[in-house]
Amino acid sequence: MFFDYHQSVIQHRLQQLTRKLEHLSSSGFLQKFFSKKILLKSLYIHGDVGRGKTMLMKDFFHSLHETPKIYFHFNSFMRAIHEALRDLRKRKKKSKDELIKAVKKVIGWNHLVCFDEFQIVDIADAMLLSRIFSYLFSQGIVVVFTSNSHPKELYKNGLQRELFLEFVDKILLKNCEILHLNSPTDYRAQLRENLDQRYFTNRQEFEKVLESFCAGRKPKSTKLKVWGREIKIKKTFDLQVRDDEARSTKHEAQFIKKIALFTFNDLCQTEFSASDYQTICQNFDLIFLSKLPSLNKDDVNEVRRFMLFIDEVYENKTALIILAKIDLKKVFVIEGFERVVSRLNEIRSDKFWQKSKIGKR
Repeated sequence: MFFDYHQSVIQHRLQQLTRKLEHLSSSGFLQKFFSKKILLKSLYIHGDVGRGKTMLMKDFFHSLHETPKIYFHFNSFMRAIHEALRDLRKRKKKSKDELIKAVKKVIGWNHLVCFDEFQIVDIADAMLLSRIFSYLFSQGIVVVFTSNSHPKELYKNGLQRELFLEFVDKILLKNCEILHLNSPTDYRAQLRENLDQRYFTNRQEFEKVLESFCAGRKPKSTKLKVWGREIKIKKTFDLQVRDDEARSTKHEAQFIKKIALFTFNDLCQTEFSASDYQTICQNFDLIFLSKLPSLNKDDVNEVRRFMLFIDEVYENKTALIILAKIDLKKVFVIEGFERVVSRLNEIRSDKFWQKSKIGKR
């Protein structure tokens, strides 16, 4: 795997951490190490979009063979914490400290936790972080973060941000080495082949592609369960795909690909959370999204929801085709949402499409 100079600096620091963790594990000292809660410095890697933070994180994670470890997209981690809390609160016998019990349930016996795309957009999550990370660090658990923002730049303009900054100063900065990946190259921007094939401003072209997939089938509604409740998706299709290379003696292999059709209002002017978007993206292989508008500073809630949705599309390798009112460059005029545009560019690329659930057989 090729790394540029700036990525190599971060990789070297990650390799140092790998050697320390693996030595402790293979030498049989791991349990003693963690029982004494001897702290290894955690790492917080930040940098602009498309610089290779996730690639470095995954390379580091997969290089560890002895160390008990777990990897989360940060949205998925917070969803798991809220689900564990819900389950604990359903029990007749109440726990003394439900949050810490929930953290233990989600983290398990792992001694390394990797959080990709660390970001805070929700006041409920922001208020939990201090206790969650105080516990993790106190147990000697090593944490590696990736983020687009320096810790002090997180949760800008958020409610009760002064409390969040106390967490940053007293807990996060105290326990983490801050590493800036300042590569000048946006590698996602290089994935530009045939981008207009999946992002349209012409309705007729968009509907032509939709028809090519759905072939006159009538849409049906689908209900999905999220945390014990149901969300209704109004327009869905089941697409039967043949694989000519996987033939049996009697018939060709069949694959069912699931497609959903949303308007922007369906997705982002409802009370959907990260959990809803995750469930949607896990259940569908291809999503058609229409009527993406131009967004401005008055659309903070809609933009935050759209950001959560795009994160889940990306993480779940869900293919996405968009009909927008204007060119992508003009959609976002809000400072701080460059990552959404960067990820959309990658999602639109041939490379992402081929690796997506709709592109695979």
